[in-house]
Amino acid sequence: MYTIPGILFVTALFCVLSPTQIRAQKPTQPNVLFILTDDQGSIDLNCYGASDLSTPNLDALAQSGTRFTRFYVAAPVCSPSRASLLTGLNPHAAGLPGNASSRQGTPGMPSNRITIAEAFKKEGYTTAHIGKWHLGFSPETMPNAQGFDYSFGHMGGCIDNYSHFFYWDGPNRHDLFKNGMEVWHDGQYFPDLMLEEAEGFIEKNRDHPFFMYYAINMPHYPLQPTLTWREHYRNLPRPRRDYAAFVSTVDERVGQLLDKLSQLGLRDNTIVIFQSDHGHSVEERTFGGGGNAGPFRGAKFSLFEGGIRVPAIISWPRQLPANKVCNTMAFNIDWFPTLLEFCHLPNPYALEGQSLAPIISGQSQGNPNRQFIWKSGISWAIREGDWKLIASPQDPVNPASIDPDKDRFFLANLRLDSTEQTNYAEQYPDRVQALIKSYLSWEYASQNDLPVQQVKINHLAVGHPITLEQQPAPKYKGQGADMLTDSKTGTRNFNDGFWMGFLGNDLEATIDMGRVQPISEISVGALQDCDSYIFLPSGITVSFSNDGKHFIKPITRKTGTLDKSNEKFISRIALPTEDVDARYLRIKVENVGICPPWHPAKGSPAFLFVDEITVH
Repeated sequence: MYTIPGILFVTALFCVLSPTQIRAQKPTQPNVLFILTDDQGSIDLNCYGASDLSTPNLDALAQSGTRFTRFYVAAPVCSPSRASLLTGLNPHAAGLPGNASSRQGTPGMPSNRITIAEAFKKEGYTTAHIGKWHLGFSPETMPNAQGFDYSFGHMGGCIDNYSHFFYWDGPNRHDLFKNGMEVWHDGQYFPDLMLEEAEGFIEKNRDHPFFMYYAINMPHYPLQPTLTWREHYRNLPRPRRDYAAFVSTVDERVGQLLDKLSQLGLRDNTIVIFQSDHGHSVEERTFGGGGNAGPFRGAKFSLFEGGIRVPAIISWPRQLPANKVCNTMAFNIDWFPTLLEFCHLPNPYALEGQSLAPIISGQSQGNPNRQFIWKSGISWAIREGDWKLIASPQDPVNPASIDPDKDRFFLANLRLDSTEQTNYAEQYPDRVQALIKSYLSWEYASQNDLPVQQVKINHLAVGHPITLEQQPAPKYKGQGADMLTDSKTGTRNFNDGFWMGFLGNDLEATIDMGRVQPISEISVGALQDCDSYIFLPSGITVSFSNDGKHFIKPITRKTGTLDKSNEKFISRIALPTEDVDARYLRIKVENVGICPPWHPAKGSPAFLFVDEITVH
């Protein structure tokens, strides 16, 4: 146990004093400032090797404390990474394995999960959330109900930094809240509003220990850096130029906040932690990239290192060593128990994270064979020592580099090849099977998680023309209508090019079989992926025609109750037709329309994904 001298606990006081009185009795309790950036790449600080960036304040923070070189987050996307950070649990145990909705009124991380803010508040700390939340947009899941005395920021995934509107999907909506109430600051730069709120909170609580979760919404899109930094990077190519300017905008604001601590005489006794929530984005909204994972493969959404390996720093001038580099593997779920130990607070919580205090203080080298499991979308990974097995790997930076069959299981050895370019699965099949077995013993694993090969189904409609009455979502149109009758089925990856996705509406299609012939069965492939708002159809109807104009004998099958699990699976729904003779088949696959009441995004438009329509 790492101990901190000079802190005296009078345990009897806890039985009779209020939290305010307790704070007054512990003037030397350290403050905690947790700084979280959004979509920042694995090496996107000067101190991590990004030679084209100017980040003097964060570089100085690293020099004043410990910089981690093998630090991981529990998920490669925003909400589950944040949920795991605040609860010390993996995202599934935290109750938020996928992104929370950005629509007001929708829940997110369950309120019965204990957050680090609740733990600190219980022990007399004043707690604050400043910035991005993205963990729920209902009263019981917003910050003030999750342990934060004070909250200012946006509840959804991102906002425009000047209008504070969420423009990702319609209808556009304003998203800026203070303590659960909507507030308006039209035209004011959100990073400056964050800084103003944070400085005001620190000033007000300078004489009492505080815990602040400072969740910066940068360098997440929209990329809106200040003019000073745009000019500074004007000679860099786009998209690096805008991204770099946004990172330096972050660094500048962090420097101002740390200066405030120093001006108030609080810096030496404030534990400052800095990290990114996951890897950089290559989404269209961020101009296809701009961030840098250095030698590491992948980015946001990926379980390759570039999606989950992030910059991380801890500094506490009064107690911790300066200018230290830690090469021990560590995770964002470890901060919860670490901070409890540093602050000498009780830890009765069933946390999965492990305290890093002995490692940071130099009393331990940690466990080099520590196991960790990630599960995100259709992908999962398990790490044991140098070995890491990824199932259904995704590489957003270079999607074509993944062979959907050969790389279904990707075995990496991070000692032999930290870039994860080499798949050792064929060379070490026993290792693959052992890691699969370890994964399946995890309580959140399922046999449905095992990737399957794409298969071909020979049937009567292959090669025959098919027309759509309603168009799919532009992003999920696949390879056109003909893909629905090309004999090739999709995998559990709805982005594999073999699925057609409809947002809020149905699939309605007509197949011309070329001649009148007997039809005994029709089946439709459908996908369930609740985390991605994809649900099985509510029903399927088929009607028949010989002339393509008059359709008769409709046959309908309702699919029943929606599956409420987080399982991701393919279902092939068959309709026997009792040997109907027909040339034209009209097929309607009914979308559930909106996410059901039990779903975190209840009321939001639901997706219907369909692949091969077979005719026998």
